[in-house]
Amino acid sequence: MVTAVVIPILIIYFYWITRKEAGKQKERWENLCKFPLESRVEGKVIQLYTERKHFYHQLYTLDTTIRIQGSDKTITVVHKQPFMSSTQSPSISLGEHIIVNGRWENDLFLVGEIITKNKEGQPK
Repeated sequence: MVTAVVIPILIIYFYWITRKEAGKQKERWENLCKFPLESRVEGKVIQLYTERKHFYHQLYTLDTTIRIQGSDKTITVVHKQPFMSSTQSPSISLGEHIIVNGRWENDLFLVGEIITKNKEGQPK
């Protein structure tokens, strides 16, 4: 008799915990590229790589890794965005001068905004 009551309660409890965790992860996924823009890096794009990565269950991210040659050193920046069918990678090409705004996380620079520069050095 006790198991007839306890087992459904346990199933409902674990279902509730799982739904709550899935909601938190979806919110984290939606806010991937929304963070304070604390720093700025600019330079010439020397390497560009875009890939789709698994985030949580059926959620994926589109990660673009860019190596930028600055005035004194090479910096690796990562632009993460939620992957959906309509998601486009940033429209930049090798050799282009860009300005990226974001924040530092260890040795990586997480990008929140990418600004391309034209031939005269002015933002487009």
